Formats: sequence, C-alpha cells, structure tokens
Amino acid sequence: MMTSPDRQSRIVSRSVLARRFPAPADDAATVVVPYALRDHDIHQLDERHELVEAIKPLSDRYHYRLQSIGHYGEGQYEFCGLSDGFFIVFGDVKLDVPQSLYVSFPDSLQVHVSSASDGEYVFPHGDKLSLEAANTSIFIQPAGAPAAEATFAGCNRYVGVSIHREVLKTLYAGGERELPDILQLFLAGSLQRSLARLLPLRAALLRCLEDVHACPLEGRRRRLFLQSKAVEILCHAIEALEHAEGFGSAEATMLTARGVMKAQRLLEENFVAPPSLEDLAHEVGLSRSGLCAGFRQILGQSVFDYTQDLRMQQALAMLNERDASISQIAYAVGYNRPSSFSVAVQRHFGTTPTELRRRGTLPAN
Repeated sequence: MMTSPDRQSRIVSRSVLARRFPAPADDAATVVVPYALRDHDIHQLDERHELVEAIKPLSDRYHYRLQSIGHYGEGQYEFCGLSDGFFIVFGDVKLDVPQSLYVSFPDSLQVHVSSASDGEYVFPHGDKLSLEAANTSIFIQPAGAPAAEATFAGCNRYVGVSIHREVLKTLYAGGERELPDILQLFLAGSLQRSLARLLPLRAALLRCLEDVHACPLEGRRRRLFLQSKAVEILCHAIEALEHAEGFGSAEATMLTARGVMKAQRLLEENFVAPPSLEDLAHEVGLSRSGLCAGFRQILGQSVFDYTQDLRMQQALAMLNERDASISQIAYAVGYNRPSSFSVAVQRHFGTTPTELRRRGTLPAN
C-alpha cells in the first residue's frame, strides 16, 4: 500500500541541526553525478586539473583511480561505473583544508559508508546531516530538487554507491512493496524533497567497506567484485533503513562510534600484547561496558574475538611465508605456548598450523 501524504510528512519531518561549516561560496564548484555511463569516461577527465595528480585506468574506461588531490591534500579515489545510473566510488584521503561545493545527483539514491570522516550535507528545503567519525548515511534526491551544499574535511575513508531511480525500480520490479515506505514514494516519483538520514552503524556495512578497500583483484575480476559489493551495500542499507526507528536513529552514538574505531586501530597496532579492557576503554574515552557493547554493535564481535582474528590473520600470513617455525610464529603473534597457539588455530581454521602451511605450498592446478 502506498504511503499517504500525512505519512510522508511524518517520515520527512526532522529537527533542524546547527551548521558546523560555512555555506559554500556562490562561485563554488557544482558537481553533478551524471546518469549515463559514457559521461564518466576516463577520457573526459583532465589530468591537468588542480585536484588530480594522476589518473590510472583499471578494468575499462569507466573504471579508474585518481591519485592525490593537489595542494588541498593527498590520497586516492577509485571510481567504477557498473551501468547507466549505477556507480561505486571509494577513497582514502586527507584534506588539509575543508572543501565546500554543491552536489547534485538527480533522481538518485546514494549510500555512504565511512570508517573515518568529517563533513556536512545541507539540502535546501530539506535535511542537514553532520558526518563525523564512522557512520552510514543514505541520501535521496528526487528529480528537480536543488543541489545540496556539501563540505568535506579531515581524514575520509569511505565507500559510496549511487543508484538511479530507474535502476532501482528495475531491480525491484514486482517487489516494490518489500521496500521501506520512503523508497516506495521515491520509486513512484512522489517524493517531494531531498532526504538525508543516518542509518544504524552495522558491522556488515563496515565489513563491506574494508572488503572493498582491501580487494587484491585486478582487471575484470576486480570490477565484478566491486559490482557484488555495491549490490551488497545497497541491500544492507535498505535493510537498515527499514528497521531504523524514525528513519534516522542510530544504534551507536557518534561518541561510541569514535571510541570503537579508535579501539580498533589500537588493537591493530598492539594485538600481540593488547591492553586490558579497562585500559583500552580508558584510552578511547568509554566505559568498559560501553566499549564492549559498542564493539559488538558496530563490528559484530567481541573485543577478544576481534583480537583473536587479528592474531590469526598474521599467523596465516607467516605460515604461508615459511620463514619461521610454528613455535616462533606462536610467540610472534602473542601466545606464550605453542600448544595454545595450535589449539587457537584449530578452532579458527578447523585444522592444524602444519596442515595450513602444507596447503599454502601446494602447486596451483
């Protein structure tokens, strides 16, 4: 059943948030996300542009990587056009000064997942959304809506998926009623203004982000992998939108999210001899219970299990290298006894360290 106008008013009504950044200047750049794949052709990019230091083609002319962003900061972006109206882009950049511009993605929905970010979106006659630390957000801009004011600052590690209304309509042909009310309005062309929402910060979406950034594949295999992740991100975001109370409540506050992501980095650096839960919580500014609850909520596992995963990943890499004995690897990843290491490996991988090493040396078929 389609949503009534009264229901739509309740869905889109939001409290007004104070701006954190100045509005873009009148002559600030306007970025319009084109619908047609041909408009994203690598040959239309200008390597002399002040924001681009180098452009590297990847699987085809609609899939490329941009290196650096000139005197504004440094890092890289990767863009992959999957079809007309369906794109995925991700990056890891550090901006020396905030960048403000106007952004328009006509008749499209965008999902952004960030493990680190700072910035703000302001939609005329619509929502204001502050993006700090780790977050997941969804943006919907109906046809004819004015451009949004956007500011990006600091460190940004993110993945974004953009899908046009017609593409989403095709994907859900015959199943539109499975979508949240707000997306049914969007597909029907009845949405009256742009929307911006924070979604629950779920472990599945953060794992997608890390999978995309860590993808080792090249060529067409990389493109197919990114396509599968774009669809996965879209599905998780729609699920989160459906279950978010009031279309904007988050499972974790920004404070908790910042603390958990900081704890994650500390554990990555110190998994051999990790700090106690009390010390870790104090270091990131959370209570012990807040840290444990936030870790499960955001990363989908306990602090202990996350640390064990880090140890096992390092152990597997060292077993494949064959430069150290199994006992040496056990000590190197934080175990006091090789027997304890062997038990942990058996539980994690379902086999012994010796068998894992043997498998790693098998010739390719």
